[in-house]
Amino acid sequence: MMTRQERALRNTVVILAVGTMVLGGLLFWSLRAMAILKGDAVEGESADVATAGGQRITDREWMDELKKKHGDEVLLAMLNHIVVDKEAKALGITVTEADIEEELRRNMAGYSSEEQYYVQMQSELGLSRQEVREEAVYRLTLQAVATEGITVGDAAIDEYLAENAGRFAPKKQMELAIIRVDTYEEADSVMDRLEQGEDFAALAREVSTDPESREHGGSIGMVEEDDPFWPAELLQTAAGLEAGDIAGPLSAGEDYAVIRLESIVDPPREDEAQIRAQVRRELALELAAPLQQVESDLRKKYETAIYVDNSL
Repeated sequence: MMTRQERALRNTVVILAVGTMVLGGLLFWSLRAMAILKGDAVEGESADVATAGGQRITDREWMDELKKKHGDEVLLAMLNHIVVDKEAKALGITVTEADIEEELRRNMAGYSSEEQYYVQMQSELGLSRQEVREEAVYRLTLQAVATEGITVGDAAIDEYLAENAGRFAPKKQMELAIIRVDTYEEADSVMDRLEQGEDFAALAREVSTDPESREHGGSIGMVEEDDPFWPAELLQTAAGLEAGDIAGPLSAGEDYAVIRLESIVDPPREDEAQIRAQVRRELALELAAPLQQVESDLRKKYETAIYVDNSL
């Protein structure tokens, strides 16, 4: 079953992959190469990574093939890591543990758990927990370098918050189960059967027309109260229920639904200082040069040179 967050992540991965060609692989190999460069990892000399009909594919053969096809991108990423690190040290910029934890916390928002987030990063991008963290450190460091010397005043932050008041308002997260059917009459019949004591999950597996949720007894996981993937009326109804309540028939677009609220989380508002710090950074990034240009300028500043022709 794919949740809203998983669909959004999948779409993001597809878009980025078109622009960078197999983004996950490039991130993985860039991070691995940097680890080797720093002496944190040792390449296997001839370990087998796969076999087919008794024929071996060694780690070296795999690496050589990747180098031929994506070597330029990985090499460029390695150079970027080096020059950004050098510039950060020259400017006295340090990414703190608190910065990293806050960045990861924001990235995990909307996932049912921290574990789900890391599982998704592994399955979609091939990144381990440590590699996700390293990528966050690099991104934060690059942003800090790009915005060095840019001042965003309190008035600009106040104006942004006034114009975007709803962005930082806490949103209810609802764990929902659903039974979808084709007609209002069918949904009404489902309500009758539930009121007579039938089990929701069993009934979902029997009559629901949605294959994803039906397989899980109707469960669709956590949904935010303004989730654009679901009809507003359905979510408004769900937000007004108590855990265990059932509601229906409800319009669900082209069909009808009966829903059950499993649980609801009403998160507290974010810390005001953290909100302002986030807005300050975002506004500063809008004023800064594009991050790719920053990387390019730093490569020139630190006189990077590439001595191989990977096009042959």
